[in-house]
Amino acid sequence: MKIIIGADPYGYALKEEVKKAITEEGYEVFDVSPEPIEYYNAAKLVAEGVQSGKYDRGIVLCGTGMGVSIIANKHKGVYAALCESWFQARRARICNNTNVLCMAGMLTGFSLGVEMALVWLKTEYLEGYSPEEIELFGGDFQELLDVEKELFLP
Repeated sequence: MKIIIGADPYGYALKEEVKKAITEEGYEVFDVSPEPIEYYNAAKLVAEGVQSGKYDRGIVLCGTGMGVSIIANKHKGVYAALCESWFQARRARICNNTNVLCMAGMLTGFSLGVEMALVWLKTEYLEGYSPEEIELFGGDFQELLDVEKELFLP
């Protein structure tokens, strides 16, 4: 799986820890910020990488995670979730099929950040649901895609 990652100065240290851990797990990682960049540029570059299809998922960090979440979600086909626990990260994949994980470098410790990233990367959409639940919930994401097509006409 190809992952694109980036961070501003406030998320940079956590990004480095996450990047190291996910690389060791065998993920192919491209870092848009070998040096810290502004949060809006990090979010834009990560979102565009996912949007293009060149990368399967993205991880982006700033001080609170809010700024990068807002910017990333402005891109068609990008579903970014600001997470503060492994439970939220897991549910963001299972329920919402997110493809960008946002984290707060000023609020998240290294071990928690690494755990969230790994849980998020290893979890699949609708994982653990019964066939009946998948039938019930699975259409929600398709409806979101259909609405997005109407909102973002070519």
